[in-house]
Amino acid sequence: MIRSFLILSSVWFASCAVFPEPQPADIIYRLSHSGQSVTPSVEADVIRVDRPTGLSVFNSNNIVVSPDGRRMSQAAGSRWAQPIPLMLQSSLVEALSGSPDLIGVLPSSGARTDTRIHLTIKNFEAQFDQGEKAAPIAIVRYTATLADASDRALLNTFVAHKSVRADAASVSEIVRALETANNQAMDDIVAWLETIAASGKLG
Repeated sequence: MIRSFLILSSVWFASCAVFPEPQPADIIYRLSHSGQSVTPSVEADVIRVDRPTGLSVFNSNNIVVSPDGRRMSQAAGSRWAQPIPLMLQSSLVEALSGSPDLIGVLPSSGARTDTRIHLTIKNFEAQFDQGEKAAPIAIVRYTATLADASDRALLNTFVAHKSVRADAASVSEIVRALETANNQAMDDIVAWLETIAASGKLG
């Protein structure tokens, strides 16, 4: 009886996929800024960079793609190293480090600032506007809100909107195009803040 049980057990384990085959790990992508940091001046304005917000589709590590600009999906087998809001928050701090007149700090730094900036993510995706096999266009659009850090009184707003065509319909090229578009948008935001700082109206 015991021997029969062992034989049946062996047959059962051999015929059943108890442990599924391991799936290939996702490819992880970082978003980097192309600029270089400079030493800020002693009179540089310090700005608190709050965590960006947006639609729920942008509150994840997914690399967002769209077949028509309306429906949203995610690139298979790949993801960002961080959730998109954290990634863009760090990106803006890095972009500000390239300006001698501005210093961007995170809320967790504990630094006291007169002003704060918040980004609302309107777009951060690749749109396959010419068909699923053609190179898509990377679109980023952020609404930047500058406010008083103490009472949140609105000081100014700005919309950064950039589009960059990918070189191919591949995830790596989509990431490259999104990175380029984001860098351009962040540079525009920094230039806008520099103009406000030069007028003496920053804080």
